[in-house]
Amino acid sequence: MTLSTSLRTAARNLVNTFGNTASVYTYSSATTSESEEGDITVSDWKTAASIKVVNGDNVKESLIQAGQGMESIGEDEKIIRDDATVAVNDRITVDSVEYRVDEIRPVITQDTLVVQIIKVSRVTDTTNW
Repeated sequence: MTLSTSLRTAARNLVNTFGNTASVYTYSSATTSESEEGDITVSDWKTAASIKVVNGDNVKESLIQAGQGMESIGEDEKIIRDDATVAVNDRITVDSVEYRVDEIRPVITQDTLVVQIIKVSRVTDTTNW
């Protein structure tokens, strides 16, 4: 087993152990409409998928050693496994709090995706996207 796959395995275990269950609603499959002004309204988010997410500040020290680029993880970021599927504009619900995915940053070591860091913003209205 190479160093990168060992790091990925360790990161997966950390996310599974320390992560909270989250619901991911895919924006690309949601029912949306656009007003003349360009405002997007979501009338149906469809069915959610379940993934594990870790708040960026919860396991920061443990994951810093697992890869590069982890130093800047903050409260508005979540850590997800390498094999979780999330896209920009997707909606994530964690502990009854709604978030919009703003950015996805892969953490790669030796050409292997170890984890993904998603930058999120908290939202209170899930219909006006």
